[in-house]
Amino acid sequence: MGDRGNIEIAQPFADESVFLYTHWRGSEVTQILAEALQTERTNDPSYLTRIIFQEMLGDDRSSRSFGISVGRPDDNEYDIPKVFWSEGHLTEGMVEYKDVNYSFDDFIQRFKKEVG
Repeated sequence: MGDRGNIEIAQPFADESVFLYTHWRGSEVTQILAEALQTERTNDPSYLTRIIFQEMLGDDRSSRSFGISVGRPDDNEYDIPKVFWSEGHLTEGMVEYKDVNYSFDDFIQRFKKEVG
C-alpha cells in the first residue's frame, strides 16, 4: 500500500541521475516539483536537488516515507518527471515529463497547485 513516486534529477557532469522518492505523495510529484522550481536557485543543481527534496518532505520527518537513490528509482507507480540542464548551460533548466520538454517556467505554469 502507498502512493509511490519519484522525481529524477540528471546531475550535470555525472553519468547517473538522482531519484527522490516519496512513499505517500507519488500522485503529487508534478505539483511538488512545480512548487520547488519557484526558487531563485534553479541554476545550482545541488541546491535545487535539496530544495526539491525539502518540498517533497514538507513537515514529515518520519524515517519511512522518503528515500534517495542513484541510477534508478527503487519503487514507483507514476510517470517520473526528469529535471535536467542543457549541457554547459546551467541557466537552461528543463523538465521532461511524459515525453514533453518544459522550461522550468512552463512546467510551473502547467503543474503548480491551484490555491482555492
